[in-house]
Amino acid sequence: MRFSTLLSASLLFAATVTGAPIVETLEELEERASVDFFKPTDKGGSLLDQSAGLGEPLNVIISGKSSPEVLTKDGFNNYARAVGYSIECFGQHRGDPQKANLGDGHGYSNEIEVLREHFSIPVLGTCLESLKGGNHLRMWQQNGPDANSGALFLAVSQEEDIIEHHDIVPDGYNIGRDRFVDGALGTKVFLWKKYTTTVVERRDLIVAAAEGVNHGISQDGVVKVLTVTVKNVWE
Repeated sequence: MRFSTLLSASLLFAATVTGAPIVETLEELEERASVDFFKPTDKGGSLLDQSAGLGEPLNVIISGKSSPEVLTKDGFNNYARAVGYSIECFGQHRGDPQKANLGDGHGYSNEIEVLREHFSIPVLGTCLESLKGGNHLRMWQQNGPDANSGALFLAVSQEEDIIEHHDIVPDGYNIGRDRFVDGALGTKVFLWKKYTTTVVERRDLIVAAAEGVNHGISQDGVVKVLTVTVKNVWE
């Protein structure tokens, strides 16, 4: 059997067992890993999700050039725990899922995950966030037939406490994005995995404005693109 055939088969098996989307050939895998993301607006998508008739900015992107295991739901959740976020309090979520169109051929699709700041408190930390407010995020993946980068698009914001119905704080989209990114940069460790994160700012993806934005809160038009590399801690 040719080496390239063996390599393709190995990559297919690895994608299957880690939960990553399966690709059919080595060439497709290399093509997918060659781009950070595809610009959603090029194919009818938007950098605003749909929320109560308006939208929240998709202000952080996890690049398709990141380590493949980060670009799966479980892998992203582990990464998020390393940088300070986890699943909602006892897995409970209130409210309808928000939708986003990433221009990948799937149209408007439901969020894949909602995570909250855990304040370095195992299990109960996100319950504290639900009570007193803090950062939270929603996640979608660009993996459709028209734009299969594998990149993860996040809507990150800082919200009020439960008494204020978790409304977004003034300037909460910019604040939430920057707090998430600042907490992610550099090297973090979780469950014997070491995550190294770098950032590039993009100012050409969304217009700086409050128009069309949920709660009428202005955002500065900056989208931060993170590239995450994963290694075992003993490497």
